[in-house]
Amino acid sequence: MATWHQHGSVNLAKVTAAVIKAAAVRPGDVVVDLGCGDGQLSIPLTKQGAQVLGVDVSPGMTSALQSNAHRLGLDKLEAITVPVEELDLPTASADLIVSSYALHHLRDADKGALVKAAARWLRPGGRLVIADMMFGRGGSARDREIIRQKLAVLVRQGPGGWWRIVKNVMRYQLRVQECPISMEAWIQLMHKAGFTSITASAIVAEAGLITAQRPGSANVRDHAASSISAGTL
Repeated sequence: MATWHQHGSVNLAKVTAAVIKAAAVRPGDVVVDLGCGDGQLSIPLTKQGAQVLGVDVSPGMTSALQSNAHRLGLDKLEAITVPVEELDLPTASADLIVSSYALHHLRDADKGALVKAAARWLRPGGRLVIADMMFGRGGSARDREIIRQKLAVLVRQGPGGWWRIVKNVMRYQLRVQECPISMEAWIQLMHKAGFTSITASAIVAEAGLITAQRPGSANVRDHAASSISAGTL
């Protein structure tokens, strides 16, 4: 998060590893990666045997992902350029939907709409795995500790850090660009969308992980009808 802090490569690697572990992808799974970037999740999940559709608002990111996929010979990895809040996929077409550090940019109403849409896109027994900055406005002890830690880091940076505090507090209060919500709020969105088997855990710093499952038993896949690609949108 460029406003409250800069993620170090070690922390980012921890977030990515946590999502991949929680995804527990199986060969043949159809996976949608929301806010895919240049492939931190999409590439390793494809290497594990999944068919992956990466979705990102940035043409530069999707172009980079397609180039990386071509370079690595990953023919089961596609990327499309579209805002995630405008994404429309066939009903019950995915086994797994993942996202890492992308959804905090959405307005709260769009987060709720996306979670409901994800429940529709997943097959019975399909899973949703989200990692993101997860904290609210100081309503919980975890919120207050996260904010305290970030402020302490910026204070130690001197005048430049002090200016960032002022700027970022204003942006946070006005919910401009970044609109993080707490783990509790994410759990409520999952419940409202009808998900079950919901789990929540902290990863590192303000990063949290939510997993949830669409009710029902996963059936044997019809591979002939399991493809998600740009042509289905």
